[in-house]
Amino acid sequence: MQISTSFVQDSRHVSKSERFVPVQPSQISEVLADHGLHLSHLLSARARKSENAHHQTTIARYSAAESSDMVRAIGLGSTLDLLVKAPHLTGCVELRLGFFRGSCANQWNAGSLIGRVKIRHTGDCLEVLNRALPALVAQRSALIGQIETMGARQLTAPELASLAQSVADIRLDGIENISRVRTADLMRVHRAEDRRNDLFSAVNVLQENAIRYGLRYETRTQGENGREDVRHMTTRRVIDTTASAVEMTGSIWEAAAALLAA
Repeated sequence: MQISTSFVQDSRHVSKSERFVPVQPSQISEVLADHGLHLSHLLSARARKSENAHHQTTIARYSAAESSDMVRAIGLGSTLDLLVKAPHLTGCVELRLGFFRGSCANQWNAGSLIGRVKIRHTGDCLEVLNRALPALVAQRSALIGQIETMGARQLTAPELASLAQSVADIRLDGIENISRVRTADLMRVHRAEDRRNDLFSAVNVLQENAIRYGLRYETRTQGENGREDVRHMTTRRVIDTTASAVEMTGSIWEAAAALLAA
């Protein structure tokens, strides 16, 4: 893959004070390799200003090789993933533990429920990072155990409808004057292996549709002439590696996990 200059950047930007501790993303890659996680995808933001061109945020995905426990829990082609967001200008270094179901299925990132660490670019930043990485990777067994628990939890029709509505609310967060949502769009199954009634299969279907396919909804507003303005809208696909997709998938996972505690 093409490695960006931001990925190997090891110096602070001229706009940052001496308190700012630069973190070289490629060094994180070396540490993760010692834990069996290897770089599989890298995305660097584009700079609006030329002076920031080599100091852009990178989002890197690290995957572990397939193992019997992960394949048993999720299916063939599945991997344990760790997303690392490394900014050079603003924000914290962020690590999220999740999983990937395979190139032909939908991506998942487990969000703050399984593991999420934020590290500021100050103080003993590198030492905190070195301590956080092994602890986060060690949560693999907890993730697999939760997936297996979800797989054993059968959903009733009302529970599925309620979960679909929760996912719709997450997908449409921030949109005002919504009068109707076609949650059936979220429940459309695209592959045979997901035609099951367990919580894990259901939430995978809901998450994939929320991210990759259009969700139809209507908005109603009152016009100046007193007439009601009704608009029929459809959501657009969310790019899987963006920060918004990471946040959304984490929220959807948490909504599904809440059913286990109910």
